[in-house]
Amino acid sequence: MYGVYGLISKKRLVLTLVVIIAVLALIIYYTQIHLPSTTISFGDVTVEEAKSLVESNVSLIIVDVRTREEYDSSHIEGAILIPVSELEGRINELSKEEELLIYCRTGNRSSNSVNILKANGYTKIFHLNDGIIAWIQAGYPTVN
Repeated sequence: MYGVYGLISKKRLVLTLVVIIAVLALIIYYTQIHLPSTTISFGDVTVEEAKSLVESNVSLIIVDVRTREEYDSSHIEGAILIPVSELEGRINELSKEEELLIYCRTGNRSSNSVNILKANGYTKIFHLNDGIIAWIQAGYPTVN
């Protein structure tokens, strides 16, 4: 009788382990394949990655480096205006501890701005590679 009970217990144990492994495999599969990655590396980001950062990172500092006129016509909600021509003189307005998203119209001025920031010791920089033009073309909201 003990032998039969022991066999049933071993089968139950094996079945339980198989179920646990299957559940873990499904969890891993789902999180790796079906959930978007929330880890975005510092550096150039696509418009989709920038949108994700804006939506998920409440402490993100969004910096528009275009002119006042361009900013007033449309900008990403929450963006502060520091034109690239004023950046070196106003750099102390930005914290080296905060994550920054830098953008301009097409990516040229913001690329220059990123270089200025890096030369001054800033490292937590995301650069919207294709600028607000790509943001608008993707249908993402702006304010004016």
